[in-house]
Order: sequence, then structure tokens, then C-alpha cells
Amino acid sequence: MMARELTEVKGPSAWKSRDLGTERSWVRPLTPRMAAEIEAAVRAVKAAGIPFNEIARADFSLQETADLLAESYDDLNAGRGFAVIGGFPADRFGYDESLLAYGGLAAYLGRIVVQNYEGQVVVDVIDKGIPYDHKSRGYSSNKLLPFHTDGADYAGLLCLGEAAEGGRSLIASAAAIYNEILRTRPDHMETLLRGFYHHRRGQHDPGENPLSPERVPVFSFRNGLLHCCYNRNPIEWAEKEGVVLSAAEIEALDHLDSLCARPEYQLSMGLRKGDLQFINNYLILHSRTEYRDDAAHRRHLVRLWMHDEAGLRNGVSLLDLYVPKASRFRAAG
Repeated sequence: MMARELTEVKGPSAWKSRDLGTERSWVRPLTPRMAAEIEAAVRAVKAAGIPFNEIARADFSLQETADLLAESYDDLNAGRGFAVIGGFPADRFGYDESLLAYGGLAAYLGRIVVQNYEGQVVVDVIDKGIPYDHKSRGYSSNKLLPFHTDGADYAGLLCLGEAAEGGRSLIASAAAIYNEILRTRPDHMETLLRGFYHHRRGQHDPGENPLSPERVPVFSFRNGLLHCCYNRNPIEWAEKEGVVLSAAEIEALDHLDSLCARPEYQLSMGLRKGDLQFINNYLILHSRTEYRDDAAHRRHLVRLWMHDEAGLRNGVSLLDLYVPKASRFRAAG
């Protein structure tokens, strides 16, 4: 599609912060009865010996909670692109039981997939003191993460611990950003539609190209719907393999990032223990502020990635670069 053929994206996916109400008005709380049936479902899958990443809806009966999850799914797939559920009974579970509960809820949204070349199906987002560079992933650092999209159709974060300071989750509507670029700088659209080569950060088989084989569009369309795929760091790290960004490309990236940085496009979330955040990676750009832990407070989020066979915007994702296709939906070991 050529830039001159593009039109504004309308509908709930093209939101700005003013459209979302007051702090936490967008959180769907679990009731005590919902929490109780989640506990019962955890006992059932634990007794049956079902791994958290293999739980199906039929294994995890949630009569009381099903409608809330259906509404969350609609938000992810055909709505504003994100859903937040509060009141997950984290204090009633150990870590392994929390994973079972998390996997059971995720089964109502999609199928859990691996997240990296090593085949991990769950990632603990904690400060491991590892710098964020072309040889690592940002979830092992406590530094500011720039706005980007993740690899799978949906990403989930379960909050099990809060930082002493900072660590707010920031999200922005890719459709609203797209609309603003189309309105004010349509000259950038050809560049963003053409896309960029990405550095694979060592997440590939020996002998494979360390770069994406083709350019990855920032904006494209699937089934007539906007599809966003963006992470500036691996775009810039491609320079380590000889790729040189043009002045026009840098200007387009700078303009996109400047829009993401404007508060009017951001929803800032201070995720609390027991919050579950789900985002559609083709609709939502996300970021995280720098944070600091101390002896009494340690930020701990648990990340799952999900594939949705019925997803309206399914297409090329960054997961295709970091996970060999043969093992994309398999766990390590």
C-alpha cells in the first residue's frame, strides 16, 4: 500500500489518554467469588498434573469469571488493544501455583508460546543487573525501556512485586500515533511502511544471518486493519552489521518516538501486586520507566506471550526473528 492511499484509522483502537478516564477506571476487578473459583481451578489442574503452558479452557472451569475474560479478549482483539484485570489472588499462591492460575486465565485469551531462542515460555521481569544492549533483552535491566512492540500476538504481565521507586508501565495506541503521523508528516509514511532491518541479538541458529532477512515494516495492514511492529534498538543495532540508516529514516524514527513521548498519547500504569496487564502487540506500543528496588520492595512481573489463531491482525512479528520457526510454539526441554 502506498502512503497516498492511506486513510485515518477510526474506532476504539485509536485512543489518547484523555479517552480513558481516571486512574484505574480501566481495571476490571476480580470479585471474591471469581478469586475463589480460580483457586478451585488451580487445585484441579495441579492434581491433574497439567503444566501451566498447556492448560486449555476445558481444564480450567471459570463460570463466574468467563464473562470478564470474554470482555478482556474483545478489548484485545477488536477494541482498544489492552485489558487490565485487578485482584489476582497472588497472596494465596506460591510461585508455581500463580503460574497455574495465570496460565488458566491466559487460556481464555490465546495459546502460550515461547519467548526467545532458548525456548522459555515464562520470563520473570526483574532487575538482574544486566545492561540492555544488542546481546541482551530489556527485561533483565531496571533501565528505561523505549516504546516498542513485543514479539507475539498478545503479551501478559502479572505483577507479583512492586519497586521501591519507578517502574511504571506506559502504553500508547499505535493507531493514534499512526493517525498523527499521517496528518502532520505524511512524508514519513513511505519510510515507515518500507520498514527496517533488525538485529537479532544472537537469538538465531549458528550460521544464520544476524539480521532480519527482510525489512520489517513499522506500519502495515492485515485484513484491512493496522498492524504495528516496532523496536528502535535492534533497528539501530543493525548498524553493527553494516546497515546505515539514512537521514530520512532517522528523522522518521525520531518523529515516531517524539509522539510516543507526549503525555497525551500515553496511559501510565502503576501496576500493583495482583494486577494482570494484557496488550495486543499489533495495536499497542509499550514502555517502562526506570526503577529502583530496595530491601523491602522488589519489582517482579511475570511475562507470558500468547498466540491467537483468531486474531484479526495476525502477521509478521518480531518473534519470527528470535525463535526458529520449528520451535516457535514449543517449550524448552
